[in-house]
Amino acid sequence: MSTISPKTEGLVTVRHIVMSVLNRLNDYTLKQYKRLTQIALEGFSELNLWHIGAGMEVVYLHMSAAKTVNLPSDYVNYIKIGIPINGKLRVLTNHDQILLPRVFDDTGEAVGNTDNDTVTESVSNAIFFAEHWKNGAFIGGLYGLPGALDQAFYRVDMERRQIIFSGEVDRSEVVLEYISSGLKTDGSSMIPREVIPTLRNYILWQMVENDSRIAYNEKERRKREYNESLESLRSFTNAFTKDEYLRMCYSTYRQSPKR
Repeated sequence: MSTISPKTEGLVTVRHIVMSVLNRLNDYTLKQYKRLTQIALEGFSELNLWHIGAGMEVVYLHMSAAKTVNLPSDYVNYIKIGIPINGKLRVLTNHDQILLPRVFDDTGEAVGNTDNDTVTESVSNAIFFAEHWKNGAFIGGLYGLPGALDQAFYRVDMERRQIIFSGEVDRSEVVLEYISSGLKTDGSSMIPREVIPTLRNYILWQMVENDSRIAYNEKERRKREYNESLESLRSFTNAFTKDEYLRMCYSTYRQSPKR
């Protein structure tokens, strides 16, 4: 088909779907617009996290002198974390036993972070990470992996929205591939067009789910329509092409002697 003729765009806004719902309800007052927009944002967030995986982002972050980087504001969970070396990405290893930046005084109250062997009341914003001091002694080490020894590790500190690095990690750009919320609160977020039926049915279902005046049968009907559209969306998202199927078949084909 020619690319000259105007076509419907492959991405739409959350606002577009909310207006579609209002149109089906014959409501042109916009009194419910903000409420339905919030429901739509919550619904797309659930679809994005658990079903369609449309919110993947890649960012390049600069590591601080304390071997930390701040997470993006829309960060939900990481996919890969690595450092670019000679045009290739060296993927680092997650290690949940790396010490997080926490220091406590004798009373158990948090007094800040430090990279010194002593803690004073004046310490407030320094960083204390995996290679650290304890009781005047330096503590550091390597963590073994099956079959090898990796000297570069990281741990995600969700409380302070940081990634903490340990070991032989050069201070350079950090490549973070992560799942993003991908949402703007004003309803201008761009979402794939194939999500429209599912998200529209989600809004119609959630509009009545907590309303005691609505009959139970009506709630179940809307929930069933949402689940049916969700299954259709999953089938569309996970469908493979003819070429992908043939490549799979060819990869398992072996030529053997014929008798």
